[in-house]
Amino acid sequence: MKKFFGILVVMLALTASAFTVPHKNATVAGNEYSYNLYGQPGQDNPSNLNNPANYTLVNPLSCPIPGSHRCGVSNATDDGTGHPDFTKSYTIRLRN
Repeated sequence: MKKFFGILVVMLALTASAFTVPHKNATVAGNEYSYNLYGQPGQDNPSNLNNPANYTLVNPLSCPIPGSHRCGVSNATDDGTGHPDFTKSYTIRLRN
């Protein structure tokens, strides 16, 4: 009887954890993100460019005039929080 009770407790714990553990919903590559610091002081600092929190998911990304400053990234994978995952492949988009 104790054996069955132990199995029941373990099954209930596993079932409960399935509803309480947050799961990341990473999206397949193809997302576009606007760079929030474009046109701001420090826009070209590597620490700002490589920080996913400085990007916002948009559709579509508009970078009309090619140039030398990053305006966003395209073909990127979402990290599950609405920001790009820079450990995966992506395309840098530039404009003046």
